[in-house]
Order: sequence, then C-alpha cells, then structure tokens
Amino acid sequence: MKTYPFTPSQLAAASATDLLAFIKSPTLVARRLSEILTAQQFLGLFLLSGRYTITGGALAVPTNEKFRTQRSAATVAPGAEYKLTPLSSEQYEVYTSQKEGIATEVTDEEVGRSLRQPIDDALTFLQTELVFDSNDLALGVIQSSITNTVAAGSTWTTGKQILKDALRVQAAARRQKLGFAVDTVVLNGEQYAEVIPELLDVLPDNDDTARSGDFPTIAGLTWVSSDDDGFTDPLFLDRRRLGGIAREQIPSPEYRQVGGDTGVEIAPIREPKSDKTRLQARNVHVPVVTNPNAGFFLTGTGA
Repeated sequence: MKTYPFTPSQLAAASATDLLAFIKSPTLVARRLSEILTAQQFLGLFLLSGRYTITGGALAVPTNEKFRTQRSAATVAPGAEYKLTPLSSEQYEVYTSQKEGIATEVTDEEVGRSLRQPIDDALTFLQTELVFDSNDLALGVIQSSITNTVAAGSTWTTGKQILKDALRVQAAARRQKLGFAVDTVVLNGEQYAEVIPELLDVLPDNDDTARSGDFPTIAGLTWVSSDDDGFTDPLFLDRRRLGGIAREQIPSPEYRQVGGDTGVEIAPIREPKSDKTRLQARNVHVPVVTNPNAGFFLTGTGA
C-alpha cells in the first residue's frame, strides 16, 4: 500500500485507482501543481515586489509616495530645537479585487488509459494560462504607469554603449532626489537575445553567466527577459519601490494554496454524475504601481 504523498518513483508507477484517489485530494493536487508552477515564472511578482492585502474587495494605495520632507535638514545649535516639518498629504488610488480563473477536466477513462499523463497535462495547461495572463496584466499596468524617458546616446551595438546608457538612466533616477535606485532592466525576447551577448563581452573571462542561463546581474543591474513583445524600448526599474501585488483571501474550503508566493489556488472538484474531475485554478490579485517615477524607458537604442 502506498503512503500519500507519493514519492516521484511511486507516482510514476501509480495505478489508475491510486491516481483517482490522488486527484481527489486538494492538498496533493496543489503540491503537484507547485512542482510545475513556481513563483519565478511570474515576471510581475519579480518586478512588483511589494505585497498588499485586499480587505472588503478594495485597497487604497498612496500614489507617488513622498520620500522627501517639505523642509530640508538644517544645522542645530547646542540646546536649540530641531526644525519641524509636516508629513506630506498623500493622494490615494483605489484598486478593486480581481479574480482570474480557469478550469479543465480529466475523465476517469483518460486516467484509466493513460494513468498520470492526463493529470499532468491538465496541470501544465493551467500553469501556462495562469502565467501568461498574470504577466500580461502586470506588465500592462507597469507600461501604462511609467512616463519617464531617457534618450540613448547611440544605438546598442556594443556592450560598452549598453553599459554607458544604463549608467545614464541610473543617474537620471538619482537626479530626481527621491531615493530611487534602478536595479532591474526588462527587455523583450528579441532584445534580450541581442543585448546579453554584447554585455558578456565586457565581463571577465572566468565569469559563469553564459553557462548558468540565469538572468545576469551586470553593473548592479539584473537583466530580465519578457515574453511581451510590446516592450519596444528597454525598461529600467527600481523594483524595490515600484509597487506590488494586492491579493484577497477568499474563504473557499475547496481551494489550496500553490507554492510559496504564486498567489495561485487550485481545487479538484469531483463530478461523479459525469465520471470526471474538474481542476479549477484561480489567482485573486491586482498589480499595483505606487511609484511611477521609479521607472524609465530608454528610447532610441535600435535594439
């Protein structure tokens, strides 16, 4: 008799009866989806690092938070009082809860004939749709919120020129004197394929970036690739301060959380009258940009 949860070898050798018992358990199905779906696949979670909780279906978030006081610091004589400055009056933007969901079905006949394959196919289908929908929503909010631009000094044909323009964007962020420090660059897939090899030329010969396949950190900037070809210009961000993801906790007992920070929940719903199990996944979240000035588009790169 097998003990749940299955080990990988047990899962590979599981019978149809074992798998039908497996798919009935919300906890086990969530655990299996978490092996397929990771938070790292959600680019929006990476770029919007803050986390907020939606209460009552809505969330009020301050826009363009003030990080400088109305009065500057001044020299204080011995025994004298410090200069008092009032807190700034914030403007708030209200975000309402948004639930993205998708479902698919696995029949008992499919499990009997192909064992675990239809279950994994269904979970992979859910994973693909949830990742693309979430990323499209987050990137759309980011793109529509950021208006700052910096013109490139020249087209991006060499690693030296790319780094020169990257440093110019970082300087532009500092000139705002709002405490922003650009640490991330977002490129579309084609740009990423062209830019990264040029940047690798300026790295030491013993650097392992080309072999690891990870998003590289060069000159203090993490260079990431987006599947959204709508990014025609490189986007530079201070992702610590750009914004975050707001989530609402819905008390549905059938659902289980997937992974650590994906925000995804899944519920297997048995439909005995139809001899099938419905796998239903949802992501209750809203991307929030609190500081549009934390981002810059770099124009004229030709990439």
